[in-house]
Amino acid sequence: MDDLALQQMFSMMLKSNNKSVMDDIDEHRESICKTGEQSVAMKDAYGNSLMAIGTDDRVESFTNYGLSNDTLNWPLWLALYNDSWVFRRAIDKPATDEIRCGITLQGETDFTEIYRELKRYRNDLIQLLKWGALFGGSIACVMFDNLEDADYSKPMDYNKIKKAKAMRMYVTDRWYGVTASTDTVTNMQSIDFGKPVSYTVTLADGKSITFHHDYVLRYEHRGAPKLIKNGMLQGWGYAEGSHILNELSRDDKLKASIQSLVDKSLIEVIKMSGMRGVFMGADKDNEQQLRKRLEMVNWGRTFNSLTFLDKEDDYQQNQFSGLSGLADILENNLWLVSAALEMQGVLFGDLKQGFSNDTDAMARYDETINNRCEDLVRPVMTKFLGILFRKFNINEKIEFEFNSLIVDTQENKMMERLEHFVDLTDKLLNSGIIDTQQYAIALKQYLNNQSIDYGLTDEKINELKNTMQEEFEGIDLNEVE
Repeated sequence: MDDLALQQMFSMMLKSNNKSVMDDIDEHRESICKTGEQSVAMKDAYGNSLMAIGTDDRVESFTNYGLSNDTLNWPLWLALYNDSWVFRRAIDKPATDEIRCGITLQGETDFTEIYRELKRYRNDLIQLLKWGALFGGSIACVMFDNLEDADYSKPMDYNKIKKAKAMRMYVTDRWYGVTASTDTVTNMQSIDFGKPVSYTVTLADGKSITFHHDYVLRYEHRGAPKLIKNGMLQGWGYAEGSHILNELSRDDKLKASIQSLVDKSLIEVIKMSGMRGVFMGADKDNEQQLRKRLEMVNWGRTFNSLTFLDKEDDYQQNQFSGLSGLADILENNLWLVSAALEMQGVLFGDLKQGFSNDTDAMARYDETINNRCEDLVRPVMTKFLGILFRKFNINEKIEFEFNSLIVDTQENKMMERLEHFVDLTDKLLNSGIIDTQQYAIALKQYLNNQSIDYGLTDEKINELKNTMQEEFEGIDLNEVE
């Protein structure tokens, strides 16, 4: 309570001792105290957005976890993809490698035409995975030259698509011109079971077409629990950046801090008379003269690495020597960012010791890509292959494996395993456990399916037993003696 308030209360007490007046004084005092408390509370709230302290403390986001809706913040991902080369590489490279690695189809049919089609639409599939990773989901509408707009709203007519001369894909992300129906696929045999029945898509020319799910390749990025997936994410997946946003923020803040320290590592102070008037804007006549003097100082430094000053001027140089450990801090933080993306040694291309030491990093990254292919890409590839199989009259079950990015290394390992297998099989053949036909069948099984099966059924074992008995019966023991 301030002095003015005390004087007011004391004067009121002198005028009257009436109880009502005293009550008024008490209420006045309480109101003053409350006002004081409010003013103190307002003054205690402090925030500095530039230094990220106080109420604007951004460090708190690195220690507290909660359900944020960053995945739905598509302007943020657009800005990061546009401005941050680290974020752009984190989106583009895995998507490209997941398609670039290719697949190996298994079966007796000649799949040459299928491989040719997969190569033709490789860029569309890469775009599908890119925008799906950026926003959490994307679709590719498969279109044929002999279909009308109304045909796409119905289940796919395979007799028509077999006659099509051209096939194209229209790829878009979940935010741009895509509206999914609320009805879901109830056919449990469909690969789209539980997904929307149809999608209304606005094409590049502004025309809106309703596509039946048979024509749509739906890509959902990182999966989420049902509560989040069917609620906040509206059936799509997490955006790739949602789980690395803190790492990227820390990386950018660290780079900005290092740049600030470097800028401040050498501070030069030049004292000239009349500078105060120039700064205050009160001495316009002297401003041009001082500017000319400073230009001459820089001119002398540029050409002769010297600084020329008047004898009355004062020059000071302040240096900061604590820059030696900044490179190590920055490098360690780069590894944290790459580890969050499971791209250690690949995201930033760390090859300081040569390519020979990069094999371990590539092996880990190859495993990461293969896992993502199995988890995220396989449903898309299976559905697309189903369309191609129908188009080219291939009546085989769709079975395929994703190839490795490090083909040479994998082939060398496969040859080593094959050599061990052949050595073992030779021993079994020489021991009479298997015959030449079983040898050939087992080798074919191993090359096609990477499985070891010598066909040693109970029937074969009984045949071996009977053969051994016949051999012993044919031996004359007296002749042996």
